[in-house]
Amino acid sequence: RTAATVLPLAMSLLTRNFRRPALKNVRRFGSLLNMFQSSKMPRVPLDETMVAAPAKAATSIVPADAPAITTLPNGLRVVTTDDKGAVSAVGVFVESGQRFEDEFTAGSSLALERMVLGPTKSHSALAMNRAVAGLGTTVSTTASRELITYGAECLRGDVPAMLEIFGEAITNPQINPWDVEATKKMLMEQVEERKDMVDEMVVSDFAHAAAYVNTPLSHPSAPVAPVVENISAAGIESFLASTFTAPNTVVAAVGVNHDEVVEAADKYFGGMGGSKVAPPPAKYQGGDVRPYGYGGDGMAHVALSFESVNWTDDALAAASVLQMIMGGGGSFSAGGPGKGMYTRLYEQVLNKYGFVQSAMCSQVVYSDTGLFTLYGISFPQYANQLVAILVEQANKMSGPVNATELSRAKNLLKSYIMMHLESRLGLNDDMGRAVVAYNQVKSAQDLCKQVDAVSAKDVQDIAKKMLSSKLSLAAVGDVSGLPQREEVARQITDK
Repeated sequence: RTAATVLPLAMSLLTRNFRRPALKNVRRFGSLLNMFQSSKMPRVPLDETMVAAPAKAATSIVPADAPAITTLPNGLRVVTTDDKGAVSAVGVFVESGQRFEDEFTAGSSLALERMVLGPTKSHSALAMNRAVAGLGTTVSTTASRELITYGAECLRGDVPAMLEIFGEAITNPQINPWDVEATKKMLMEQVEERKDMVDEMVVSDFAHAAAYVNTPLSHPSAPVAPVVENISAAGIESFLASTFTAPNTVVAAVGVNHDEVVEAADKYFGGMGGSKVAPPPAKYQGGDVRPYGYGGDGMAHVALSFESVNWTDDALAAASVLQMIMGGGGSFSAGGPGKGMYTRLYEQVLNKYGFVQSAMCSQVVYSDTGLFTLYGISFPQYANQLVAILVEQANKMSGPVNATELSRAKNLLKSYIMMHLESRLGLNDDMGRAVVAYNQVKSAQDLCKQVDAVSAKDVQDIAKKMLSSKLSLAAVGDVSGLPQREEVARQITDK
């Protein structure tokens, strides 16, 4: 048969196979409408008062009991809390990352982030992925400078199986050279996609390079060509052996029975050994980084950074309140609750200078240091004015703090703390990070009390301490006319 006769025949067969037989006695939409209109139910006048039934007390999804923490014989810690739900969040937190890398192992964190469900010495990559799919979930992995995290949500009864998968992936991986090359190819594609891209991550990397010159904390968190090219199977294996130790690992779970998780963690992570590994000490130096020719958006990006607090510093709450006071965002950011439209960088910069496209404050906290940054974007011809504006705002940080902005900043910070509890994964992430940093979990109420205790003087004191550190300057894009770091530093009054 010719195509002219076969095609209509095939279409008719498809139509015939998928056409449903006509149903008898099917009510039309109009008849359904008539049915409801002719209902025998008594009509209740809309102006009649409803029955005054007592309101039921709201029930919190936040666990009432304090998280339980157990340390296994090999040093691995397990932290859990039970919200009595049917779904659980499970995570593994390893104190490792770019800061733990050296010249030989550079890039290992980036590779491991993308190879989490790769082959192990006992199972193929296909088997690992099928096991996760069989639980009806997905695995998320994040590698930062000081922490590599693995997380997933699953049904309560599947938590031991999820921990078995994590244990197999973390303690028994098979690092094949061909898998590493495939990962490097994927990373190089990302490098090409991000070529000349300037965003907060890129500027943060350059700010770290300026602040911690030639130290592990200056290593970029985003993939860059030299780092990706350095990745090797041998380097990854060395990195795993040196940093993925039991005392550096925390297993966290929400919506579980603590004893069951301890038993599963001991079964699947009990073979981990090693001792506690700390990263090389931070050495804040302060410098000037301006990558010539980088940046393809035609804008000037400027970041002024100062050394801030670490996780165990008593002034952490005050530094966090200061960050909320400064706030900021983009010039096209929509308003609304929690958007920080009444912060200093909005009211005194974005609402005042039309050439400033973005002005924001960020803070990164580590185990033994921190970085507090004022970051702005403008058109190149206004780059010098942008620097002067950021310097002015930096100097004001140690000045008077009025009661209204202090109260608003505290409320904003407390709302972030409380809203994190609305997410099961967020709560699990908080617990894991807390045990890593403090070996305990502080309740949201205790954290809010610390925020409430911050005074205007506390904010001024921590601001003065930050401003007394050596200025770090990172400038990206068309910044050829920008003043030198030393000249900018002289304008900081608390030097």
